[in-house]
Amino acid sequence: MAQRLATNYASAYFTMSEQELTQFVKLFANEKIDVKEKVYDNGDRDITIDDHSGEIQLTFHRKGNRYSCESSYVIKDLTLANAMRKAMKAFKGHGIVHRIYESFTVVYHYDEGSVIRIEEVTEDSEVPIYEGTHIGQTSKELERLYMSTGSEEEIKMIREETDRLLDLRNWAKKVTPERISAIDQQLSGLSTRLFLLEA
Repeated sequence: MAQRLATNYASAYFTMSEQELTQFVKLFANEKIDVKEKVYDNGDRDITIDDHSGEIQLTFHRKGNRYSCESSYVIKDLTLANAMRKAMKAFKGHGIVHRIYESFTVVYHYDEGSVIRIEEVTEDSEVPIYEGTHIGQTSKELERLYMSTGSEEEIKMIREETDRLLDLRNWAKKVTPERISAIDQQLSGLSTRLFLLEA
């Protein structure tokens, strides 16, 4: 079996609540990975993770009651690489991840924490391994919102989801512009539901 040399997060994006950010930090601590947190006056947070071969710094910018982090980094420690994979899934991360081996690289594309595409890349070829039929989390989120008992609570949740999608749209503009129309459709659905609730 080929030995992985490094995991390169060419692009990684997270958006989460304060409670989720606390759980994010705990995930690494629970894996016995050294993690430090620094909180700034404006509410931004730096999460520093020790990779044995150096430190990875993730800056979470606060906007209202949400935090977002856009970054890129290389991980050489396998334990940390596995913990970061768990974090991508648990906190619905978006990104492009290169698992680097001696003679090839396997590229994973993440959307809402799920792997939607995998390719094997060598010096002279790019072979698709997996192409998922990913259904956006927003449809599930909307279904959950519709089951909600209180309109005020549903309105609050729709606004939070809208903020999350707008942050994601800004990130996608630079990294995956082909996703903009799908995000716009999700925003349109939320906008329609919000209009009905506030009528």
